Amino acid sequence: MIISFLNQNQSSKTEESRWFHHCTEKNIPYVITRKRTSLGDIEWDYVTLHPESDVFLRSQKEFIEHELNALFKYYQHDAKTIEHLGSLTGYVKNLPIEHVNDFATDVCNTLTEAYNRHVKSA
Repeated sequence: MIISFLNQNQSSKTEESRWFHHCTEKNIPYVITRKRTSLGDIEWDYVTLHPESDVFLRSQKEFIEHELNALFKYYQHDAKTIEHLGSLTGYVKNLPIEHVNDFATDVCNTLTEAYNRHVKSA
C-alpha cells in the first residue's frame, strides 16, 4: 500500500471530492493539506478504506499514535498549533507552512509503515 496526500495551496471542495474518490478507489486513507498565507493544516481519515481493510489501523494503533506524537513534537511551532493525533482520524492545524508538506509526507509514511508491519505480523 502506497499512501499519498492531496497538496492544496487553497482549499478546493472540488479537488477534495476528487481526492476522496481516488482514495476510495485505491483503498487508501484520505490525507490532505490546506495551506494559507503562513500556516497550514493536515488532515487524515480512514473513511475511504473498505471496512475489511482498516484492520491495520486498529492493530497498529499504538505504533501509529506513538509515531504521530513524535512527529508533532518535532514539527510543532508554538501554542497556536492544535492537534488530534489518532490512528483512524486526525488533524494538525496552524502548522507553519514550510512544515506542512513534510508533516503530511511523514503521516503517509507512518500509515504505510503501519500497514507493512500489520502484513508482516499476519
